[in-house]
Amino acid sequence: MMAATTACLASPIDWDNFNSSLIIEVTRPTGVFTCSGVAINDSTVLTAAHCLDGEILKVKVFNQSSYNPQDTFWTISTFEIHPAYDVKKSNYQADIAKIKLTEKLPSTTIFFPIIKRDDQIMGKILRLGFGGRSNKNIRTLVTPEYRDIRKHENTLELEDHFSFSGDSGGPIFIQNQGQMYLVALHSTLSYGPEGKFSFNPLLSSHRQWLEN
Repeated sequence: MMAATTACLASPIDWDNFNSSLIIEVTRPTGVFTCSGVAINDSTVLTAAHCLDGEILKVKVFNQSSYNPQDTFWTISTFEIHPAYDVKKSNYQADIAKIKLTEKLPSTTIFFPIIKRDDQIMGKILRLGFGGRSNKNIRTLVTPEYRDIRKHENTLELEDHFSFSGDSGGPIFIQNQGQMYLVALHSTLSYGPEGKFSFNPLLSSHRQWLEN
């Protein structure tokens, strides 16, 4: 079994089913940072736009279950931030970026379909990320609780107590009647009087842009 961790999930996990969740290493003038991402096909990876906003010197994609900057990585040809994303106005609306790889991911990578409609979001919610936990960035699965769909912002709001820096851009899945669907990307975590919750851009609202 690949190295990985699980939070708030009792049943055993077949980690090979989640090998489309990836580590994004971003080099800026101020240093090296990591985010999470998810492959939707063998050469396209999604992550949060705020991970790639601003001055970027280099981007690498790793498909290992834990982050080691010396490991084999996939280079990118281009990346594109969603045209509706505006860092000055919102940290989560359309917080999506699309990365194109120069070579294909392994044929053993398992891709899950993007859910077609927001009203189909029913079932167990699973979120994966490589946030820093115990000084390591290890693929981690958590089960946040559903709060709301904010239709005017095209975001999924979750009660999420296990988010750490580096989880941004990680995939959010729905497990419904034995089928897994990709529904959103982890974006922004907020603390408020009602608790710890996150806003996550829904991918079904941006299918046309994602598939171009």
